[in-house]
Amino acid sequence: MKKSLSRLLILRQVLYVFLLLIAVLAVIFGAVKGYYWYQVRSVVEDFSQQLAPVAKLQYGAIETSFDGVAGVRDITISAVGQEEGVTIGAVRVKAPGLMELFSIKQDIEKGALPQQLAVEVEGIAIDLSGAMLKQFAAQAALTQPEAWMAGCEVAMQGVTELELLQKLGYSQLVFNLAGDYHFDQTTKLLQVQLKQSVDQMFETDLSATLDLGINEFDKSTLALANPSLGPLKIHYRGRSYNQRLVEFCAKPAGESGDAFVERHVALEAEQAVALGLAFSDSLITAYRDFWRPPGDVRMHMFVTKQLKFSTLSQTSPEELLQLFTPVLAVNGRPVTPLSIEWQAGVEGEGEGAGIEPAQEKVRNSVEAIATLLQAPFVDPQLAVPDVIEKVESVDSNRAMQARSFRLTELDRLSRYDGHYIRIETRNGHVVEGKLLSVEPYELRIYQEVGLGDAVLPIAFKHIAAVKVYR
Repeated sequence: MKKSLSRLLILRQVLYVFLLLIAVLAVIFGAVKGYYWYQVRSVVEDFSQQLAPVAKLQYGAIETSFDGVAGVRDITISAVGQEEGVTIGAVRVKAPGLMELFSIKQDIEKGALPQQLAVEVEGIAIDLSGAMLKQFAAQAALTQPEAWMAGCEVAMQGVTELELLQKLGYSQLVFNLAGDYHFDQTTKLLQVQLKQSVDQMFETDLSATLDLGINEFDKSTLALANPSLGPLKIHYRGRSYNQRLVEFCAKPAGESGDAFVERHVALEAEQAVALGLAFSDSLITAYRDFWRPPGDVRMHMFVTKQLKFSTLSQTSPEELLQLFTPVLAVNGRPVTPLSIEWQAGVEGEGEGAGIEPAQEKVRNSVEAIATLLQAPFVDPQLAVPDVIEKVESVDSNRAMQARSFRLTELDRLSRYDGHYIRIETRNGHVVEGKLLSVEPYELRIYQEVGLGDAVLPIAFKHIAAVKVYR
């Protein structure tokens, strides 16, 4: 009897300890979950305050997950003085884990960047008949160029972009956006994926590989980036947009949708010839198929050599096809052969007179894109920092005058640890800083940036010349 009672007491104590452990874990879990929720709410409230002078932000609920996901649901953003606003179903940020998500804000303030991050924006709803959108369209003077789609001039005459969408039968647009990137520490390549969809209209997926020409992905090294494009995949999936547009354009002429598509393709081919462009018959057939359901286009471009954005404007359409070696399929059918040729010196005549030659038009477009893509990677304050004033003082002015930045061989740099050096990179940047170390494949230099500092790894393959202050 005593033994049974003793065992019962021991069992009861074990049960108490077990229940106490569960209670402690529940408290810890609740505390972490509450802190996590509070952190997300603080970020949202800070953003709301920053937005307050121009717009009002309202939201329904905060989302948190221990998988590194944080978000906000049921958002409404309305301009000051406007009752109507844009509604958003949810906005989410996804990091590899909970700790990475917690440290994003602090890391960015210190100059670091997340090595992997994803953002989702779900259900951006825009009412096409709303007063706010009409006011914006009037202020922006949005118009639909009559020649936007060859053969549809009569239907589109005097129709604005907003009116066109309404005439196509859309009462509202619902957008879904998603994007993520991952900087691979092994290959030093940046993987980017972008997804976009508009309900009942279309969906697009894009994935690309970029070589930024840097060893570390942070604010400081991005100033040295000279991006080049790697493999690229594009997938466009049509919904109802193509079919509705074809029917809208065909109606004034009293023709069928197929008849309009044939006329449109013929007109586009004529304009291409006037511009000096010659497309393969298979490409023209693929374009015709694109305007017929399902309107599915897949393109995979394999880059055969390093192609930098800064040199795209100097590359002809024929050379681009050779460099990218694209594989194209429309509605599931491969397009082959795939060729675009530029007939130099050909200009438009008759109705096409005055149209800019295709090569110049392509070049201008590519230059604009290259400028846009290059801009985020160039920060003059980081690219050419003023560190000469930080050179240690010397015993006399005469000694100071004798010292200067002198060209130095790379294999002799290890003897100048602690000296200030000036690096001229192959993409035209000049970087100055204190030499910390010489590694097997890179230099590491120290810079003071604003109120902080940074250590920049610079690979030998990106260095054109090095000068040591001595």
